[in-house]
This record gives sequence, structure tokens and C-alpha cells, in this order.
Amino acid sequence: MQWTVREAAELLQVTEEIVHRWIRLRGLPAAKCGDQIRVNQVELVEWAHCQQIPLHESPTNPTSSTPRALPSLHEALTAGGIHRLVPGETKREVLRAAVERLRLPSEVDRGPLLETLLAREDEGSTGFGNGIAIPHVRNPVVLSIRRPVVTLCFLSKPVEYQAIDDEPVFALFLLVNPTVRMHLHLLSRLASLLRSPSLLERLTARAPDEVILGEIASLESSLGPAGTRGETSG
Repeated sequence: MQWTVREAAELLQVTEEIVHRWIRLRGLPAAKCGDQIRVNQVELVEWAHCQQIPLHESPTNPTSSTPRALPSLHEALTAGGIHRLVPGETKREVLRAAVERLRLPSEVDRGPLLETLLAREDEGSTGFGNGIAIPHVRNPVVLSIRRPVVTLCFLSKPVEYQAIDDEPVFALFLLVNPTVRMHLHLLSRLASLLRSPSLLERLTARAPDEVILGEIASLESSLGPAGTRGETSG
């Protein structure tokens, strides 16, 4: 789950020199592996969101060999569904309720998924601001499912989430994917769309499902098709 500086530069659409500068001066998460610098893929998406830096759809992956079409966020959310009045008084309670509502095959054990998400929250909140959280882990959990699932849960009441803007969270987006590449693609696309005032307005108003899905489809159309990229397990 690590990218080189070159791959990070492609995702951020800047030069490698600027990536090195951001590591030194702006807190871009990176680690030294021998004599090489590596950037955790999920941490990079989080950092870019906090810094209001747009992301390129998918960086080049030199180890990829089998092209596969990347899904749209609209498709994944249609598959996962929108749930309302999700109960809970605490972060743990609302996450448990959200995981219970995931549209997953009956054989999938939800317990380990919940515990993994809770452990990630202990490391640092996934509250993205504006009352939205995107529970996920730095090394994505990949499940044996046929297609990616994004589930939107509107909470019965906002809960304290230690978000980056200290605002309580009223909505959660949960992502479950069959591949790491799909997870990163959908996470970065969701983070990008959540900068849209029109989408935030509809989420805050708890607009009808078709209105939210229509807004996401419209915003995605301006990004262009996801196309095909290589898949990798990390």
C-alpha cells in the first residue's frame, strides 16, 4: 500500500520536487524504506483532502498488468444504498449500526470489519468535515464481493466524531471493495466530490435518494469516465 514519490507526484499533478517539499514543509505523510521514500496511499488521499489539493483519477502503477474498468461512485452507491435514521449515541454505536446495514453476502463476517474500522478511529478520526465521515482503514480491507459497495448512512442524530473541523457527524459513507485499486479510486473520487457545495447542500438537507444520486452522477460526469486502469492488490 505504498507509492513512490513519482507515483505520488502523478496523483497530485505536481513535480517530484514539490512532493519532497510538501513532505518537509506541509506534513505530507511519508516514511523512509531503506534509501527510498514511500507514501501510504490512503494517508495521501486524506492529506490531500485536508489541504484542499485536487487528485488525479489514478496514478500510473508500473506493476499492473490486467486492465479493469473502474466503477463510478454513482454505481457503487446505488449498489450500497442510502439508509436513514441510523441509530447510535457514540461513534462505536453508529459504526456498528452502519456495518449492519452494509449490503454484503451472508457469508461475510461483519465483526472483524467493525473492529478494524474502530481500530482505525483510535489512530485518528475519519471525520472529513462538514458533518461527513468516511470510515475506512489505511490498509484497505478487501472482501470477496463481486462489485464495490458504497453505503451512505444518515444518522438519527449527529454524534461527536473528533472530525478535522470539530463538527459533529450526521452522515457516514462506508466503502467496501473487491480490490485495493477500486478502494483508492472511490475514496479519492468521494473526497473530491465532497468539496462540491451543491452536494454538501443536498446531504445536509437529507435530500431524497434520487436527488443525491442524481447530483453525484452529474458531478461525476464533469470528471469524465473512470476508464480502465491496472488492478493491484497492493
